Amino acid sequence: MITSSKLTRVYDIRGTKLTCPMQNASLEESVRALSQTNPLFRHTKLFEEDGVVSGTELVFKLQLPPPKSKG
Repeated sequence: MITSSKLTRVYDIRGTKLTCPMQNASLEESVRALSQTNPLFRHTKLFEEDGVVSGTELVFKLQLPPPKSKG
């Protein structure tokens, strides 16, 4: 018998995993809510197809711009 379970949405920010606090919201709504408290979410764009299944998690890796440096 096949059983299904809902995957937990997780964001990978430079190796740190952040579990999505709004699992039932759409990806766009949860990113918008997280961008209010975490400014790193403002500098990236995530799409549903960017998610990678890892065990029971759906991991979205944030592609951040390179850090600024003087030189």
